[in-house]
Amino acid sequence: MNLTTEAEHKAAVKEFRTLATDEEANRDRLLVLRDAIHAFEEANGHNPGPPTTVAGRLQVEMFKRHLKQKQLAQLLEVGESRLSEVLRGRRPANGDFLRRMYKKLGIPAEEVLELTA
Repeated sequence: MNLTTEAEHKAAVKEFRTLATDEEANRDRLLVLRDAIHAFEEANGHNPGPPTTVAGRLQVEMFKRHLKQKQLAQLLEVGESRLSEVLRGRRPANGDFLRRMYKKLGIPAEEVLELTA
């Protein structure tokens, strides 16, 4: 599969998200879509690189682990409102919060320390 336009890319991403609700049943098609989407994004400069903020890194973890915000709060052992405020940038992540990212999520300490608010 070869994506050549933004419209094709958008349609492929939409289909991927729909099929991802049942990964096991749609595995082969998901792999084809994944590779095509990745190739298109690489060729067109869509690769933003790793997140540089605490909120961005937490969003990546939520996506990778298929977690909802409430589940992430439970995993980090913090209140949902505290997590929400950190994700929205309304509250900075203090040392305790950063330590939880390291211990509970297994994010390397060097990476956690390099993140900005």
